[in-house]
Amino acid sequence: MQARRRARRWRWAALAALLASPFAQAELQFELQPDGLDGQQILAAERALQDVQHVVPAAWQARFDRPVRVRWSSTLPDHVHGRTRRGAITLRRDLLADVRAGEPLPRALQAALIHELAHVLDRGPGGGWSQTARWRDLSGWQQRPWRLGRTGNHFSTRSPDAYERTSPAEYLAVNAEHFVLDPAYACRRPALHAWFTAQIGASGHAADCDARLPLVQADDASGAASLLQVDPARVYAVDYLLAEGNDQLMSRWGHSMLRLVICAPGRAPGPACRMDLSYHRVLSFRAFVGDVQISSWRGLSGSYPSRLFVLPLNQVINEYTQLELRGLSSVPLRLQPGEIASLLERAAQVHWSYDGKYLFVSNNCAVETGKLLQEGVPAWATPGLNRITPRGLLTRLTREGRADPTVLQNRAEATRQGYYFASAKDHYQQLFEVARRELPLGTPEVTAWLLRPAAQRAPWLDQGGLRATAALLLLEQAARQREELRARDQLKRTLGNPAHGTDPARDTLMALLHDTGQLVSPAALLPAGGYGLPLGSERAAAAASTAAISARAVPAWQQLQQQLRARLPAAQQQELVTIEDNLDRLGARMRTLAREETATGAAVR
Repeated sequence: MQARRRARRWRWAALAALLASPFAQAELQFELQPDGLDGQQILAAERALQDVQHVVPAAWQARFDRPVRVRWSSTLPDHVHGRTRRGAITLRRDLLADVRAGEPLPRALQAALIHELAHVLDRGPGGGWSQTARWRDLSGWQQRPWRLGRTGNHFSTRSPDAYERTSPAEYLAVNAEHFVLDPAYACRRPALHAWFTAQIGASGHAADCDARLPLVQADDASGAASLLQVDPARVYAVDYLLAEGNDQLMSRWGHSMLRLVICAPGRAPGPACRMDLSYHRVLSFRAFVGDVQISSWRGLSGSYPSRLFVLPLNQVINEYTQLELRGLSSVPLRLQPGEIASLLERAAQVHWSYDGKYLFVSNNCAVETGKLLQEGVPAWATPGLNRITPRGLLTRLTREGRADPTVLQNRAEATRQGYYFASAKDHYQQLFEVARRELPLGTPEVTAWLLRPAAQRAPWLDQGGLRATAALLLLEQAARQREELRARDQLKRTLGNPAHGTDPARDTLMALLHDTGQLVSPAALLPAGGYGLPLGSERAAAAASTAAISARAVPAWQQLQQQLRARLPAAQQQELVTIEDNLDRLGARMRTLAREETATGAAVR
């Protein structure tokens, strides 16, 4: 008796377990609705359903708890291949016309049926994936700052089908087609492939993907670029890189960037990689201004494209600390290796596919960087990183324990270890103090010295000793950089308002800016037809196109700079000439003093 009771209890437990997981023993079954089909069409429809049933992964099939009715219609709109209503699928009857005995099932028919099956699952019990926050982050419906809701989908380049951006549900269905049918999907859209595998089930395809991620990077010379292939395993850390603000309208709140701490070849990933500065790269969202002058109104109204620039760290350090006199703080982010890889993959997808609008207030560098972080690192999506200022984003990262600003507490140590890059202003003042100890330069402030006309600085250049002359040489180089920036602003105004119709220099500049636009929106470098991350031959094509643009852009920029310099007002031209003369005199005096010091030292010995 007790044995029978135990057996009954076991059977009830088994039945309860079966009911609790209704998909465990289920599989995909079709019910063909033959209404309106002739005999040949019925055979074609039966074959199509059988073939697709064999293609759909077993893990997906197990999720269907009831047969799926399929009917064929001639009344669907021309651009619609199928529709799903209440778990039943309607497909275009025309799709059956291309079914041939002994030939593979047409891709369009396969894709249409898989597309609608994805809708059935998404709308059925246990589905609802397209409405989840994580899916919307991955698929491109990004969170808005300030208010609830999400943006439209701006991942419009390198897309397999523009229809995917209609809605998150359609994005899921279109990508389900490629997940099931395209073995390369895992390499082209790795994060989405991982999501499908984790949420719905594996595809069954075995893909051997190149772990390196392609990014088009700027090189040192003006107009130069190359294809960088980043191996996430070589990235030791990612830092939040914050440029301090200044008095300029569009820079007063600072600038948000990400620093990739890439290890030098042959170095094992570890803390020593932080000293490999020449290999570090910076991800920087910026407005791409494909015109001569930047307009504040266009920046406020979203007329400029938002682009993810990939820049050498040394170039960024020079740009901010030397030219703009702004300090840089590099704050480590607490990321595990897998999270770094996920973040870099998202950055690559943004680099190749994103075509958003840069808004100085609501979609600026801080907003874009925050979106990249929360989309690339799933654990950071809640409560989110919606902040509109660079310092606000750093504060949020710190409060959530994502960033470690303690490395900046000791400024001298932070500078020594490469966590802080001071504005050159302090360095210039120190140099100026060295010169003032020997020479009565007439002002205690280096900024006042640099603002003097070069001709007024000239009389003092031959009067100092070796240390004072070396200091004045470096300061004169800084003066040249500042004067070149002023000359650039003057030329922007000149070219932006041409006095006479056509202007060859302006035309040349616009052509160079067009080439630059291709480099910062690199999908234009690739042949049509691909989607997602470029693979194999596509990467080779991108590298070749980038090299070709660089080969013509570098000499063209140099030639244009010479042409434009001749168009500066006479006073500015003379100022630049005088600065060059000052530098020549200082260099000659440095060499003379160094020889004299060497000779004196030899005589003493």
